[in-house]
This record gives sequence, C-alpha cells and structure tokens, in this order.
Amino acid sequence: MRAFSDLFRDFIQLGYVTDDIDAAASYLESSLGTVECVRHYKSSLGGGRPPSADEPGTSDFVVVDGVPADEWVIDVALVNAGPTNIEIIRPVGGAVALYRRAVRPGVPATLHHVAFRVADFDEASALVTRSGKSWAQYGRSGPIRFGYLDLTAELGHFVEIMEYAGEGTSPFAHLEAASNASRS
Repeated sequence: MRAFSDLFRDFIQLGYVTDDIDAAASYLESSLGTVECVRHYKSSLGGGRPPSADEPGTSDFVVVDGVPADEWVIDVALVNAGPTNIEIIRPVGGAVALYRRAVRPGVPATLHHVAFRVADFDEASALVTRSGKSWAQYGRSGPIRFGYLDLTAELGHFVEIMEYAGEGTSPFAHLEAASNASRS
C-alpha cells in the first residue's frame, strides 16, 4: 500500500447506529426488503488485551483512543444485500461513545461508517501512521482485525478497515448466501 486511497479498494460494509436494534432490523427487513437480520445482543470485546511483542495473541479485544477498554458492549444486527454487508450497532455500555455520539433517537438507523477489507492490517496500520492519522478504535473480534478512522470532519463518517483471518474466508459468507438465495 502506497497511498491512503489504497485502503478504499475493497468495499464490504455499510455501518449504521441506532437506539433500538430490533426496530432498525425490522425496518431493513420490512421497508428495504432484506432477509432476516442476524442479531447478537450484548456483544462484548471489553477486558481483552492487545497482543504484545512476546505474545502475538488471538483473543478478542478493543482499544479506544489508545486505551484498552475494560467494558465495551454493543447489540448488533447483520444482514447482506448480495456482497454488501449491512451492520447496525446499538451502543449498550462502556467505551462505546464512538457509536453513541452518532445515534439520532427515534430514527431507525443513521450512517456511521463505511468499511473496506485489506489483506494485511499491519500494513494498513503503518499506512495510517505514515498519513498522520491514528485509529480511533481498533481490535480483534474472532477472525476479524479492525480499526476505525475518524474522518467525520472530512467525509462525515468513520471509515472501518478490516482484515479477515484465513485468506479467502469471509465471516459474512453465510449472510451473502442467504441474501442471494432470497433472490432465486
């Protein structure tokens, strides 16, 4: 990766925030015609620690504004429209202000971030640093390493960068298959 725009080559997700995960999921299903959203309540990455030089680590964790979060809890609903993943996040507790600040109460969902896949998160992190930026939040959730860039001043939203462990595998593949099957 040479240019900052190299981070934006593999679009994968639209991310929204809400104050009511069930109402937002129902909106996608009934008004936009998606298949049923997969909901996860009280998902937590808090309390984990990022890997060190001595221990590469594979456990889940999140770092917010440079500090490992002791508590970080969200509700999430996921669905695909073909290859595009749609994620809805409801901030629940802990270090989730990154999401909470964008919520518009009573509105089904508000655009929060767009996400792109990279092959090498460490390489993406080095490019972010060389560009004079830093991750507002980064971590690991299962097979996904992720980081959020705060580009709200420039673009009006965050940009999430993700790397999937295991080349060629997508943690969203089952959601894409369900979306595609509904079109048959």
